[in-house]
Amino acid sequence: MAKISVQQRKYFVERIETSINEKINELKQANAAQVQALSDEAYEEYLKLLKVNKDMAKFEILDREWRELASKLSTVYADVRQSLGFNSYEANVPSVYSSSNYSDMRNGYRWLCGRTAAKNQHETPEGKVIKALEDKKRAAIDELHGVNELEG
Repeated sequence: MAKISVQQRKYFVERIETSINEKINELKQANAAQVQALSDEAYEEYLKLLKVNKDMAKFEILDREWRELASKLSTVYADVRQSLGFNSYEANVPSVYSSSNYSDMRNGYRWLCGRTAAKNQHETPEGKVIKALEDKKRAAIDELHGVNELEG
């Protein structure tokens, strides 16, 4: 038996691996549907084996509840936002859309509360004084521009 060099051995090993791996990959592709069916069939037993089946069931319920609640909160947020006249979105405005935590929801609703309070600022004692001064200012400017002469 003739000896072969290290380089020749590497070459033959690579050829063998390449040719056999091609056939193995073909068989894996042909077997993929059967592997998936086996996986689907064994899934529930697998979860029991890992002792996470009850946790997964609970997670499914909580996930569904969370998504429903997040959807409701996002819808209410959008409705209030629109009623306040904020139709465009700015980078500095908190968003509750696609939110994954309470902090984002809280920040979004705090922002809405602040905007609502600002729109109703004339209900406070200081706000009433501000409104009266703004009305006087507007009336004085209208007088100077002769807007009152156009009435009637």
